[in-house]
Amino acid sequence: MTESITTLEATWLTVTEFTQVAGLSQGDVVALVDVGVLKPSGRSVNDWSFDSEAMSLARRLRRIREDLELNLDVHALALGFRLLERISELESALNRAQIQQLQDRS
Repeated sequence: MTESITTLEATWLTVTEFTQVAGLSQGDVVALVDVGVLKPSGRSVNDWSFDSEAMSLARRLRRIREDLELNLDVHALALGFRLLERISELESALNRAQIQQLQDRS
């Protein structure tokens, strides 16, 4: 099973394939695209395709929803994800600043 998913992730997935592998409904995917969390190639839903980065993101969103055992709508899920991303960015910046400060003292 893992091998087939890995193979799929190496290519672009149609919206139907993406929803099946990501475990999200098409409505969820459309909403995530509408709020700018997912960025497919293609102009219309029928032409959309998603890369492995989008697949990884969709899986993380699904896990957040499942792990919290909350019935979050997609907009709340997207907001939560963006906040987690921002926290991660700030932590990385803080780590870089601390490393630079230690190097400057040496």
